[in-house]
Amino acid sequence: MDERWLVAAITGTAGLFAYGVWESFQVRLMRYELSSHRFPPTHNDFRIAHLSDLHMRRFGARERKAVALVAQWRPHLIALTGDITMWRRALPAAETLFRHLAEIAPLFAVEGNAEAANRLTERMAELLHRCGGHWLRNEAVPFGDGVWVAGTDDPHRHRADAAKALASVPDDAFCILLAHSPDIIAQPAALRADLILCGHTHGGQVRFPLLGAIYIRARKIPRTYAWGCHRLPNGTTLITTSGIGTTRLPIRFLCPPEIVGITIRNLSV
Repeated sequence: MDERWLVAAITGTAGLFAYGVWESFQVRLMRYELSSHRFPPTHNDFRIAHLSDLHMRRFGARERKAVALVAQWRPHLIALTGDITMWRRALPAAETLFRHLAEIAPLFAVEGNAEAANRLTERMAELLHRCGGHWLRNEAVPFGDGVWVAGTDDPHRHRADAAKALASVPDDAFCILLAHSPDIIAQPAALRADLILCGHTHGGQVRFPLLGAIYIRARKIPRTYAWGCHRLPNGTTLITTSGIGTTRLPIRFLCPPEIVGITIRNLSV
């Protein structure tokens, strides 16, 4: 009887691990719709594709699926919020990703803790600029009339300066802030943004029924902010994606990889 239980336990564990590996490749498009009086009516039905935490080793099946979903979404803007790769040998794969995405829409990116810790930020920025994209380092740039895109360095490694990033954004502009970690909301200046896009948490990567995520890797936010779309008390919208890749374990459980597709509308239109 003891041997049967042991065999059952091993079989069950192997089955769960196999499912987790399978789930980690099931990239999906998660859609959100936002409405704001502040959003310029000239940009109505504005679409954003948000990608994060690819943790790329190569440009493989998961990355190709992600690019295909972005192309199907037909965004006006693509946001990358860090942890694209932590391996220098994967830089050619990152450049391939940038080139594919830049053919779809203007591309904006910020560093994650993976780039910061492995001293890849400058090289990644160079590759992105080569593809016509914008690597934002505690700065902001205009995107058409009345819309600005801002980005911070990595909040997880205490490199982010939201006040500096938003300093040049006009008060009447609709501002989209990119930051790797949702911990950015601990900086009061970040709440000037209308929309904050983040990753880093992987949504927990492994979640359990009823309990949710056990570990979210963010230090300064409620656990509920680790995944999904949330309206903050001041009116700012925070969207934290579960990301695309995996870290530590090559599995996901009840937390599939995702591309976030956001549609923004003006309330008066």
